[in-house]
Order: sequence, then structure tokens, then C-alpha cells
Amino acid sequence: MIIRKIVSSILACVLVMFIYFLIDQNGFVIIIGMYLFPILLIYGVPASILSDFVTKKVRAFHRGSLALLIHLFFAALFVLIPTLFSEWERDLLLSDIRSLFYNFYFITAILSSSLFYCIDEFLRSKMVKYLHREILLSKRAKELCEKIGDLRI
Repeated sequence: MIIRKIVSSILACVLVMFIYFLIDQNGFVIIIGMYLFPILLIYGVPASILSDFVTKKVRAFHRGSLALLIHLFFAALFVLIPTLFSEWERDLLLSDIRSLFYNFYFITAILSSSLFYCIDEFLRSKMVKYLHREILLSKRAKELCEKIGDLRI
């Protein structure tokens, strides 16, 4: 389960970087990734594990919806708590609550959280388990691995 969460955080970080790269092609994307990846590992993975624990006994569709809400709640909380405790942001927040939703950090947190959730749910699905089993057990995959192993430099 932990490995699935780490893979989800890596893929979510790469996808967020790719989305921002499509919007504006500059080196700022690397800085986003440098800050986003540790946040996803330190904050996102435990929040996702908590989400799995809370939704363990809930049925299929309701479990997915509740898990998504929990992921989005923790993402919003990650931005909202520091915003409320900073003085200059608090004045801005009280004057115009809509400014928070257009905030770069808020958008990045919600985007990365939703991508993290989608990737985690995809990796958790039965289709991935079936494909993993079929690919690992297939004769063609074993032959391909043997050919790659026979390559010499």
C-alpha cells in the first residue's frame, strides 16, 4: 500500500509539472516539482492513508466519493491554515474570499490532490491487478525480458 501511495505521489507530481509546462514553458516548472514532491510525500501520503482507513468499510461508489472529498479537504486545509495565520493574507482573505480560489497555491494543491486520488484509485483497481498479472505471466513478456538481458554493450 505504501509503495502504491509513493508511486501515486511521483506520478501526480510529474503530471502537475507537465500541466504547468504546457501552460508556460519555462524553468519554473522544476521549482514547482522540487517543492511539490516532498509535500506530497510528507503530507499527501499520510492524508491518503487516513482516507483509506476512514473509507475502509464504505461501499464502492460512496467510498470513492468520500475518499475524493477527504483528499480535496486536506489539500484545501494545507493552503487555508497558513493563509489564516499570515497577517497580510488574512486581510486579503477577509476582504475577498474569492481570491483564495484563484490563488496559485490553492489551485496547485487541489490539482495535485485530485491527480493523486485518481492515480491511486487507478492503481488500486482490479484492471491494473489483472494487467499486472497477465503481463508478468505472459510468454511474450518473458521472451522480451530474455532478449533485453542478452543485449551487450
